Amino acid sequence: MESAMIRMTPGIGLVLLLFAIGAAGAEDGVVPCEGRNGIEPVCGLSAPEDIVAAPDGEGLVFGQMHEPGGLFLLDTADHSVQTLYRSREQDNPEWGEAACSQPPATLLAHGIDLRRRADGRWQLLVVNHGGRESVEFYEWLPGAGGSQVAWRGCVEAPEDASLNDVAGLPDGGFLVTRMASVGSPMWELFLAVIGIDNGVVYRWSPAAGYAELPETEGRFPNGIILSPAGDSFFVNMYFGNKVAKYSLPEGELLGEVSVSKPDNASWNAEGKLLVASQYGSLMQLFDSLNLPHGTPSLLPYAVVEIDPDTLARRELLWHEGAPMGAGTVAVQVDDAVYVGSYTGDRLVRVPLKPAS
Repeated sequence: MESAMIRMTPGIGLVLLLFAIGAAGAEDGVVPCEGRNGIEPVCGLSAPEDIVAAPDGEGLVFGQMHEPGGLFLLDTADHSVQTLYRSREQDNPEWGEAACSQPPATLLAHGIDLRRRADGRWQLLVVNHGGRESVEFYEWLPGAGGSQVAWRGCVEAPEDASLNDVAGLPDGGFLVTRMASVGSPMWELFLAVIGIDNGVVYRWSPAAGYAELPETEGRFPNGIILSPAGDSFFVNMYFGNKVAKYSLPEGELLGEVSVSKPDNASWNAEGKLLVASQYGSLMQLFDSLNLPHGTPSLLPYAVVEIDPDTLARRELLWHEGAPMGAGTVAVQVDDAVYVGSYTGDRLVRVPLKPAS
């Protein structure tokens, strides 16, 4: 490793220079919250990085990665937004680790996943960066006055692990991507950019805790999603520019497909995987990462559809410019997708063109 790092020194120097240029040149202009070319923005948010469909067609659940954080429900009929979580008496730590007895003081939500547990209850998992690095457990509670979620426990991250996305398992466990180091995230970003595999997928179970899945090592593992049958999972290797498919429970690599900077993924009604894919040079990416909170990025992005069996892919849309770029997730509702981002004050609804 030491000799390899010596050989890589010029590359690291170049990346450091690009980061410095990006930080100095980051745009901080105002992007109006206005529709464009059929794209409808939903504004007044704070980095809605991941989105999942709510049960029974109630709308879309999303978290906010920047202050004030939180979990919310978007009504796709009128684009109204409802707060999903408030600390309440029914918050009991039934799931997760026994040592986790209190909800986070602030929920800064990164990746999220909503699925039914083996006992029939709906579990919402959230990667949290607020106060503690953790996976938080919530229960989806439908009600006549509107659905809410109740906190049900947490699992803190392994030492020095910065988590990104999570996928729940029927046994109450989960898969989670370790993207970088908490202590030296910029250094690990450099390593990933120059080609070093420094991320991995962890599997956590109530009985055994965390275990690494060795074949999943990669360059900034980002989004992760379980197959509908539960016998495989997909990982988006962001700087590896690929989506990788693995078996469960073994974690054996089953195949890969090339995708530019893949972020999060979702399933559409036809059983196809939708992956948000980002484009642009390193300088454009670093500019985007250095934007002030609340400022939308205009980094180009695409939405790619992947056949989970053959791994054949096709591009559903490509977008550059206002009202929003840096798409991190795309969830299809009828003939459009809702797209979130890791920065800015909005998500967008983007119409899909009919397949030719």
